[in-house]
Amino acid sequence: MITNLELTLTTAVIAVVSAALSILLGVPFGNWLAALAPKLQRVIGAISVVPFLLPPLLIAVAIKAVTPELQVDSEIGMLLIVLAHALMNIGFVGRVVAGSALPSEQIEAARLDGARDSLIRKFIQLPQQSAAITGAGLLVALYSATSFGLVLLLGAGSVRTLETEIADSALQRLDLGQAAVLAALQTLLTLALFVLASRFSSGGFTLNQVSKSNLKAGSVSSLISGFYLTVVMVVLGSVVIRSLSSEAPFANFVNLDSLGTRSLLNVSVLEAAGNSLRNMIVVLLISLPVAYLWAGRAKSSFLILLPIGISSVVIGLSALVLSGYLPREVSSSWLVVPVVQSLIAIPLAYQIIRPARRSLDREILDAASLDGVSGLQRIRLIELPLIAKPLSITLAFVGMSSLGEFGAASFLAFGSDETLPIVMFRLASRPGGDNFGMAMAAGAIYILLTAWIVWLSFRPSQTSHQSHSGA
Repeated sequence: MITNLELTLTTAVIAVVSAALSILLGVPFGNWLAALAPKLQRVIGAISVVPFLLPPLLIAVAIKAVTPELQVDSEIGMLLIVLAHALMNIGFVGRVVAGSALPSEQIEAARLDGARDSLIRKFIQLPQQSAAITGAGLLVALYSATSFGLVLLLGAGSVRTLETEIADSALQRLDLGQAAVLAALQTLLTLALFVLASRFSSGGFTLNQVSKSNLKAGSVSSLISGFYLTVVMVVLGSVVIRSLSSEAPFANFVNLDSLGTRSLLNVSVLEAAGNSLRNMIVVLLISLPVAYLWAGRAKSSFLILLPIGISSVVIGLSALVLSGYLPREVSSSWLVVPVVQSLIAIPLAYQIIRPARRSLDREILDAASLDGVSGLQRIRLIELPLIAKPLSITLAFVGMSSLGEFGAASFLAFGSDETLPIVMFRLASRPGGDNFGMAMAAGAIYILLTAWIVWLSFRPSQTSHQSHSGA
């Protein structure tokens, strides 16, 4: 029997190796991205961030679409998990690198002193980017240590981590004592990664911005970038292609209204999608106002960011235990899932909204107060229009995060309240008949929706366009 120490080491190794590989390939990709022309930057940048915003479970579904006949053991399972994490996070690391490129003045000054581009990158740019790269790597490690659905699907039972054992102990063996011990170990691991990441990334990451660098990208960076983008297009494109690979055109999409082969599901994919959309609306209604009001405080709060450092599986287990002390009418309500998911969404919304609110011109706000404008009027008439772009990005990110949340929902959503990720996991983990095709169809819709939202969210603002036109 596997020990708690072995589970902890396995989880830590997956996290560290995934982060190391993401940095190793993400840094040259970021250097290449920063050297592109602005219009090409937008296209490539949007493509690269799509895997980062997709749910880990969906990335696992896409990997299975490429490797349907692969026999998975513990070693192959670990390899697939690490590669899936890298696929998700290389684009994120690359955008962090591209967003912190050296200003052209500093590059030209170094060139005048006789420095070659390779030396400028190695001895000037890289040391200045080291804190941001380290912070991004630690966040990748944190995400990789909490990708519950991805490990379940790609590990195929042969790779066991703290999260998978928490779920097995609580839901299969009904051993809440062992689940609590494992949850404590998982929390210690993820909180340690979160604290370290917070220390290095205190300045935050601006995923919607990419700087233009005058440094030339080397052949190695170009080769790595081309290979990465090809893999992204092949893996995600395979989901779309497999969704159409049925005897009748669009049959897999038509089957989304069914319960699958041999009535595998409790609810149809369409019903589960409706549940997820309903939950998303509640999450947005809770998380956005809370994050907005908290973001206006003078000092940043570590407390509101704390849920980022706790696995959604641990949060789901805690909510499941606490629900036993609530009235049955409350504990059995579908509202439990979106309320718990809001705890996870609030820190994400806060991290995007706070820098935007802090950047508002204090003179304008003070003048409005002197003119007798109330707090609610100031928010509605002044603040919200000024930070409309960050708010739209927040709306998109929080919405997609809620739709794809799997860890907490797997503990709390049952029967007719099951969500889309839960249904997709069942279809992909038990292929046969039309089940896998239905999983591909649902995944294709999610990928296309995410790509569309990313494209709209990262579109240059009108003010930015005007400033460039006038320059």
